Parts: sequence; C-alpha cells; structure tokens
Amino acid sequence: MTTDIEPIKPYNPDVKAKGSDIDQEAYREEIRVLIEKIIRFLVDEADSVTVTTYVGPKTTVYRVNCAKDNLGQVIGAQGKTIMGLRAVVHAMTARNGIRSIVEIPV
Repeated sequence: MTTDIEPIKPYNPDVKAKGSDIDQEAYREEIRVLIEKIIRFLVDEADSVTVTTYVGPKTTVYRVNCAKDNLGQVIGAQGKTIMGLRAVVHAMTARNGIRSIVEIPV
C-alpha cells in the first residue's frame, strides 16, 4: 500500500523565522510612506499630513499629524476609517514580526 503523504521534515535550525530576512528599518519606512499616501488621499488639505515613526524596544508607533479640520476625515464615521487603516497596517507589519500602532494625537 502506497501513500502520497510526505514524511514530517526534521527540525532545521538554519531556517529563519518569518520576517527575519528583511531589512526592518526599510520596511518601517515603506509602511510610513504608505500610511502617509493613504491619508493624503482621504483629506482635503493633503499638504498638512505628516507621519512620524517612533521605534521602541517592542513596538513601532506611526503618529499621524494633520490639520484639525481634517481629523474627522481621517477618523471617519464612528472611527471606521482609522480602524480599517490600523487593521491593514497591523496585518502588514505583523507578517514581518513588527508590532505597530497607528496613533492620531488630538
């Protein structure tokens, strides 16, 4: 009787963890630029949007600064826009082993 099931592969210490083969600083910068572009498309005063990155020991914080008049456009109805952006950023960074927070200082 033959089976098409592959045998379990033995542990290989040379295999790297998920996300360990990328340049995390460059990846954080790509995410920062992506956040900035998305928010610039959402608001009326696109020139007022800046995103700064703070890298801590465990977490990366992306702080979004924009004109006070545009805060409602960034947050969205019942916070759905910013929650969606946070979910996308979290999913993209978590795949590469980076914890992230998108913050809007009020």
